[in-house]
Amino acid sequence: MISLAKSNNIAKGEKPAASSGIIMSQKAKEKNRFLAAQQAAEAEITSLQQLNETDKEGQTEVLAIHRELVNSLSFSNSVMTFINKNNVSAEAAVEYTVNEIVSMLVLLENDYMRQRAVNIKEIGNRLLRHLRITKT
Repeated sequence: MISLAKSNNIAKGEKPAASSGIIMSQKAKEKNRFLAAQQAAEAEITSLQQLNETDKEGQTEVLAIHRELVNSLSFSNSVMTFINKNNVSAEAAVEYTVNEIVSMLVLLENDYMRQRAVNIKEIGNRLLRHLRITKT
């Protein structure tokens, strides 16, 4: 049953508001897609670590950093918050979050932190690749 206020708005040519249930389910879907991509990226990194156990060129260390970053609670919370507030895709939230973090890190004078910016970009690309696989 449409309320009188809603029917007056429709009569004026306004579109009915989207159901908040539909919006919430879309947000939940995007969050779940992100979490699945995050798990897939972690599994991929773990597999690469196992293959590179005898690596002497530092690849194992880089993969350990990637694994830590992909599981970062602050990164995950930033992506989830961006999805919630902006009703966007998981891809858009990952891209935004990565760009925000990278833009802060590259301004630092510390070489170690600037190198983390490169790692964040790589993690973002890995997550985006997994998200594109699950795009429906």
